[in-house]
Amino acid sequence: MPWGFPSHQGLILPLWARWPRAFQGLALCVGAGVPDIIDGAIGITRGRLGQGIGHSLIGLAALSVPVGLLATGLIRGFWHRYVLPRQKTRSGPSWFELLDETPQRSSAASWRFWPPRKDLARQSLSVFVGAVSHVFFDFISHATFGLLRPWREVPNWFPAWWRHRWGSIDLLVYENPYPIAPHTLVWFVLSVGGAVLYVRIMRRQQRAARAVAAKR
Repeated sequence: MPWGFPSHQGLILPLWARWPRAFQGLALCVGAGVPDIIDGAIGITRGRLGQGIGHSLIGLAALSVPVGLLATGLIRGFWHRYVLPRQKTRSGPSWFELLDETPQRSSAASWRFWPPRKDLARQSLSVFVGAVSHVFFDFISHATFGLLRPWREVPNWFPAWWRHRWGSIDLLVYENPYPIAPHTLVWFVLSVGGAVLYVRIMRRQQRAARAVAAKR
């Protein structure tokens, strides 16, 4: 899969950069990691990682939004309680503050764990779209995929040449060795491309915010 962070976030952030009123940046980024959050939590209980219900259609429909909103609130709370109070001097808004739309003079007491009612639909949409993007990019960079789990097992969506192994790598967190195959090249391109997009978009947004602040 593309790197859980920042590649999945970078691949979907152009939506936020283009339509900032339609999408909330932090919720979109968290949503882009939600399938891994769900299956990672399940993987801890069973002692191994791998795709499961979080990467399936039922996971997207039933779990992505509540889990994503909860994770967004926890991340926001950690930032406002433990990180923001320790930032004594700042030359401009941090990347997190841009994504979360946090006023630069915000205090630890001003944050809300749950989004306000007027913004709940926007953040829920952002989480869901981020989760859909994660599943899509994983789908086109894997040898197998359980999109219809648990109704039907269709692990091989692509032809045999897509899964033809040139070799494999043993990874401690996975039950089976990770295959090196044509789909691995797609994984590499998406991983690098997503990471580059994330850095470029956030740097551009930060420069724009500093320019606006300088004019005030």
